[in-house]
Amino acid sequence: MNRRRLQRYLVLSAVAAATVSLAGCVVEPPRTRVEYREVKVVQAPPAPLVEAVPPAPYPDSYWIAGHWKWENNRYVWNNGHWEQSRQNMVFQHAYWNNEGGQWIFHPGRWVQINNTYSAPPVVINVAPPPPRVEIIAPAPSPNHVWIGGYWRWNNGQHEWVNGHWEARRDGYFWAPGHWVRNGNSWSFSGGFWQRY
Repeated sequence: MNRRRLQRYLVLSAVAAATVSLAGCVVEPPRTRVEYREVKVVQAPPAPLVEAVPPAPYPDSYWIAGHWKWENNRYVWNNGHWEQSRQNMVFQHAYWNNEGGQWIFHPGRWVQINNTYSAPPVVINVAPPPPRVEIIAPAPSPNHVWIGGYWRWNNGQHEWVNGHWEARRDGYFWAPGHWVRNGNSWSFSGGFWQRY
């Protein structure tokens, strides 16, 4: 074997050995630590802004409404956006709550659906249309929650139920009605008030 071939053989052998030794390794990406800092403000938040909701990108899109956040000693609007719906989960929207004369911010988060109602689950093989774009009027007060519209399965077809404002219920949040794709079928989740 000449010298050049030997060098090439050694380099390839080293690469092969490194590949085999690292094949079983799993490199975990660095974890992003999200710190929740409790925010207490004396000034009440403004009523939610009217948002121009863009068309949904897919049938099982899930609208996460915007909210006010406290930044640099003032309220700043955080825009809403579409996300992919999650199986057996609902997004608990961010909200402000008056506790003892101070407004406390509760950030939004995905939570498990805890359906205490005894309604049978709705599972169909017909994809719903994408959620409609709704004109959301200004909230009657900061204590109101937007109940977004959704497609309801009724008599063998999808029928749109318009959104509306409702007064917030103490100890509950609105679990929005939405469709989730599960293989070739679609299941309906949410559409009720859920305990925190």
